[in-house]
Amino acid sequence: MTFNNIIAVCIFLAPFAYSPGPGVMFFAVNTARSGFKKTLPAIAGYHVGIVVFTFCFGLGFDFFVSRFELILDILKYLGSLYVLYIAFKITKAGFGSDSKSESGITFFNGMIFIFLNPKVHIVITLMYTKFNDLGNMNTLIYTLILTIIFSINNLISVLIYSLSGNVIGNVGNNKISKFRDAFFGLSLVLIAIWMMDVVGLVKNLFFT
Repeated sequence: MTFNNIIAVCIFLAPFAYSPGPGVMFFAVNTARSGFKKTLPAIAGYHVGIVVFTFCFGLGFDFFVSRFELILDILKYLGSLYVLYIAFKITKAGFGSDSKSESGITFFNGMIFIFLNPKVHIVITLMYTKFNDLGNMNTLIYTLILTIIFSINNLISVLIYSLSGNVIGNVGNNKISKFRDAFFGLSLVLIAIWMMDVVGLVKNLFFT
């Protein structure tokens, strides 16, 4: 893979990586509530999952795509239920509670979310479909390069949104924290709905 090809992949991924989506908004909301430091384990888990998933996906691309519609249906519901579970945890903790004293989402929470985020799977599919000319390059090396590019793009995006969420979380005082936490919980519910809409849109584009 040449330097120009690497740049082309980065340009292709930029609109997907840096536009609002379930993944970045999930971390922005959780960082705003619990703080950036307490969300770092989940961010690490999310990106370990990205590396593993993207690399394995590249090696088994044909098998995965042949069953893509069914897998999207499953992820649509599992992913949405998982985000609703996180929203429930915020509600259970109580609006206006001292959220900064909570443990925050874990490494495992982050890793699970990558496998339940259908937008990531869609973008990975598009990336491997568009950039499938290996030339004389070994398949493992080519897949590893695409995995690294995809993972770095996502890491930068998640960090930007998470740090922005941290700034929002530090704005205001105890008097408005009740309304702010209610907004965070509602945002996660909307993200869960959004995840199902994303799947429906892609199915209409590719499977009808």
